[in-house]
Amino acid sequence: MSDTTKFEQFDKYDFDNDAQFKAGLASLLNNKQSNESELLEKAKLFYYTRFKDSFDIDEYKDWKKSKGEASTEESTEDENPPRFTFQEIVDMIEKGIEIPGIKKIPNVLNEGKPSESKMKARPKPWETKAQS
Repeated sequence: MSDTTKFEQFDKYDFDNDAQFKAGLASLLNNKQSNESELLEKAKLFYYTRFKDSFDIDEYKDWKKSKGEASTEESTEDENPPRFTFQEIVDMIEKGIEIPGIKKIPNVLNEGKPSESKMKARPKPWETKAQS
């Protein structure tokens, strides 16, 4: 089998449905990393060359550059947002890792001036009895 065929098979491999890969990836993501997309790409290359089909990683990177694609993860990142299991999310929260795709809400109160009341205050029950 030629290297080009191996590279194309690697690009088409479904890592999302590979339980063994996902188990190893979860343990890698538990450690806070600065560049998770780079870590994910390295993990995919390591796993595929170790357990599926061996090829030279440097040749793959050269082949990828010659095709004009920057990296596997960058092309699929916009199409498929990351999906995490409940346990992976719990682990990220426990370790203080920011969960991708979650909107950040600032932890401050509204600093604007409150509006003035325009309605008359409703009378209390003892105030209505006193008037009768």
